[in-house]
Amino acid sequence: MDFEFLFGRSVLNLPGACVPFLSSASAEQLRVLIALASENGKTPEGLCAAADVSEEHLAQAILFWQNAGVISVSSELPKLAKPVYEDVPSYTGEDMKRISESGEIGELIDVCSAILEKTFTPLETETLFYLYDGLRLDFEYIVKLCKYCHDIGKPSLRYLKKTAISLYDGGMVTVGALDAFIEKEERKNDMEYRIRLLYGMGERALTPKEREYISLWVIDWNLPYEVIEMGYYQMMSSIPQPKISYENTILASWVKAGCRTKEDVENYIPESKKKREKKKQEDAAQNVGFDLDEFFAAATLRGEESSENQS
Repeated sequence: MDFEFLFGRSVLNLPGACVPFLSSASAEQLRVLIALASENGKTPEGLCAAADVSEEHLAQAILFWQNAGVISVSSELPKLAKPVYEDVPSYTGEDMKRISESGEIGELIDVCSAILEKTFTPLETETLFYLYDGLRLDFEYIVKLCKYCHDIGKPSLRYLKKTAISLYDGGMVTVGALDAFIEKEERKNDMEYRIRLLYGMGERALTPKEREYISLWVIDWNLPYEVIEMGYYQMMSSIPQPKISYENTILASWVKAGCRTKEDVENYIPESKKKREKKKQEDAAQNVGFDLDEFFAAATLRGEESSENQS
């Protein structure tokens, strides 16, 4: 097929990296991509008008292309919208036949059925159709997510759909983004188990605040278990019963000081102790100096009063 672009007075330039995602991007995301490459792509207002989307959906589309490695974003995005895909659409027999013509969906159903060790109901089959056709997720992506759900003890299509929607709304739609998500979750769960043993928590459920602290240590601060363990024993030298909130204060101070490894903490603790001792001595010296000055001032005043009385 021979054709040529009629550029006229304006040209749009797009990275070649966007091509593999054209089939998985929604119509809104494609419109936003074109708007970003145009002269309208200067302000959120201009982008929304050019792509005919809301600010919330603009943010979702930008996040999609950012995670795809097509763009980089230096400014803060508008507030993300609530999930767009709350319910699985109803697929007719014709719809399923059309989608099945791709050749992959039949294999996808068989593979996921084997992973979850069950035969799917028609409604569950519709869920897979929805992930593949509605969200445009890759075959490999759905299979990996299905195995992840099975491995964490959530072997249901309902949980698979819920997780897929959450990831989609977070812009994590590539296999690479999913791998990164699974790696973080696996690391957090492994650390949670070790921290439970450290604290002697047994099987009781963690409170939301405790989960928040553990996520902060493991994901946000990326602390190794050895540092968390050191924080625990530092805490137990000061209080009789362990408290995650107390250890969080200790770890926060170490992170603020630039400590990220066991060696960092081992070097920091004695230096920090020296600084505290030095400050105590300086404070004590200042207090002594103040007391002496006050003493001499009072003595002088008494001497003057005594002279006046004698006179």
